[in-house]
Amino acid sequence: MNTDRPEIEDFLFMEARLLDTGRFDAWLALFHENAVYWVPAGHDDIDPTQHVSIIHDDKAALAKRIARLQSGHAYAQDPASRVHRLISNVGLGEANDESRTLRVTCMMLLVELARHRQTIHSARCEFLLQRRDNTWQILGKKVNLLRNNEVLEATPFLL
Repeated sequence: MNTDRPEIEDFLFMEARLLDTGRFDAWLALFHENAVYWVPAGHDDIDPTQHVSIIHDDKAALAKRIARLQSGHAYAQDPASRVHRLISNVGLGEANDESRTLRVTCMMLLVELARHRQTIHSARCEFLLQRRDNTWQILGKKVNLLRNNEVLEATPFLL
């Protein structure tokens, strides 16, 4: 499988831009039907079936999370946070030609403005991408927040 860094970087930048601009349906469409989105709590490498996570969703649960955000009944997001995600240090990892998958890591700096307060969140993100036709789909996304062992005021922006 021939993969170049600019193509993967463009995909990650586009994913961040969709989230930053609130285009959640388009963002969800990037996910494979069997995808998992995980934000560990307390430690980066826990077993999400045995320990509490901030988020551990399949695609259906992500769709419900998005519906709540779009319903107008998400108090923590009234008014909605304004966010900017900065993606850097993209690393291409293990590729599997048979399954057409690629492991990718990056650093994310998320700046959130909510209720006149600016908060900065740093995370190391891990993706499992699968090549389908001429595009990539997300099979897995893990967001290892630097502060994952501290109290987070609200998390809807973490999508």
